Amino acid sequence: MRGAPDRGKGWWITGGWKSGSGNHYVSETWSYSWSVSHSLRWYLETSKSGLTAKQTASVSDLQIGDVIFYDFQGNGVIDHSTIVTSIRNGIPYVHAHTNDSQNRHYEYKNSGAYTPNIKYYFYKIDDVFS
Repeated sequence: MRGAPDRGKGWWITGGWKSGSGNHYVSETWSYSWSVSHSLRWYLETSKSGLTAKQTASVSDLQIGDVIFYDFQGNGVIDHSTIVTSIRNGIPYVHAHTNDSQNRHYEYKNSGAYTPNIKYYFYKIDDVFS
């Protein structure tokens, strides 16, 4: 994943993810922002430092490390999230934890959760971490 060269690769915990706020798993306290897709979307949209992202309208804008959110029913409720882990022929493939998915086509058409009403929300992780 993209990140500042002096901090290495990957996502790191910032003040918004600390234990008392229920934002990451430490000492049997689980993370809303890591465990609940809607909360991760909110965190990425509102965070001013550390891990931040901006929504983009086109799947073709995504790169490895970006995030896709899924509204399976098309009712405005984010049900699921994945991380882009490869791109083949311009198509993102994703990994996810629920029903462990590796290199799954981002559209999720082979999922039991898929519906014809599905809505996708594409988020580019910002390259600059402050």
